[in-house]
Amino acid sequence: MRRFIFIFLLAPYLSVSQISNEINWIPLTKAKEYAIKSNKNILVYFYKKNCSYCLEMSKNTLSDKEIVSLVNNNFFAVKIDSRTKDTIFYNGKAYGNQQPASSGRSDWRHDFYAEVASFNHNGSQQSTTPTIVVFNHKFEKIKTFPGKQPKSLLLRRLLNYVKK
Repeated sequence: MRRFIFIFLLAPYLSVSQISNEINWIPLTKAKEYAIKSNKNILVYFYKKNCSYCLEMSKNTLSDKEIVSLVNNNFFAVKIDSRTKDTIFYNGKAYGNQQPASSGRSDWRHDFYAEVASFNHNGSQQSTTPTIVVFNHKFEKIKTFPGKQPKSLLLRRLLNYVKK
């Protein structure tokens, strides 16, 4: 009987501990497939290795419980290195990284990143990492959030793209 009472009292704490503390990143191909079936938006987070702003955003903003919950419950989240060598299909076109892996260089940006993460600043097209891009369920670009996003700003921005 004591065991039953002990387990009964611990049950609420055990269920809370199962709430995810991390964003559930999935491959882009899966996100596109799931989004069509569920009518949910896709969130793509572009980063690059050794980027201090990207590390800060991952450590502070993207690991915050409210952000994690909002993203996991309302978006299919994808994390893409802006310098990946993977081929990505967007609007019927194949995008790649034009710098061959055999060159040994890893600083060449991916064409998909350049296409969807770019934003207009003072009349010129620019891109930066980190950047978050929101797509609808048909994989059409809706909005770009360039740069490191503080938690409060990202929460406000993403709430506008939550399907109701």
